[in-house]
Amino acid sequence: MRISRLFSETVPVEELGVSEKDAMYALLAENYENVNRPCFEADLFEKDCSILLRDAQDHTLRGFSTQKVMRFHVDGQPLRAVFSGDTIIARSHWGEQELGHAWTRFVAGLRAEEADVPLYWFLISKGYRTYLFLPLFFHQFFPRHDQVTPAREQKILDTLASTRYPECYVRESGLIVFPESHGNLNRELAEIEPRRLRNPHVRFFLSKNPGFAIGHEMACLAEISAENMRSYASRMLRENESVTAPQEPSALYA
Repeated sequence: MRISRLFSETVPVEELGVSEKDAMYALLAENYENVNRPCFEADLFEKDCSILLRDAQDHTLRGFSTQKVMRFHVDGQPLRAVFSGDTIIARSHWGEQELGHAWTRFVAGLRAEEADVPLYWFLISKGYRTYLFLPLFFHQFFPRHDQVTPAREQKILDTLASTRYPECYVRESGLIVFPESHGNLNRELAEIEPRRLRNPHVRFFLSKNPGFAIGHEMACLAEISAENMRSYASRMLRENESVTAPQEPSALYA
């Protein structure tokens, strides 16, 4: 078994120190063009928390992913969504699994808190690597290459995207198009290796979001549930649900 070179911690935004924000912005600026510190700070403070990835040896920040919980209604039904914002992992640590494990623990806790309220992942993607988290973690997610988005999921997705980006979300294309780039992959990361085109998910992303290289974002959705998540993530959600589920009196007093 491969030993992770990273460990994670989930920190409320208001508890992030200056050094942590400096390191987060440095990682962002290293991988993206057209970013600036004021916009980074403004976006960060809209979030609830950040998953920080640190080097297991010297605790240097090697990655992060910001998270926000959104509450909304569709057809009168209360729903929640986890909105993932800026997400970066240093290239030296690509292939590590700690971010996936940390994010799964985070959403499993949220799901268990209000198990009767459906929970979704609202993801915006301006790179195929981010989009590939969807088939990695979920059985069903949208949009996708092999299935038309069902009406219900499309309505949820439109509600989330138009709420978060009322001036920039284009319903017809499912893209978030900013008047000026809010950050786009640097030239090296935006290049598509020919071998990647063998993957139907990558081909779909490129056809759906041809402006990814200039910062266009594709709005995506997946339900966070044990039934819809794969392997480790599914087990984590089931374990949290069993821990928090009400017990029968006979079990309590056995």
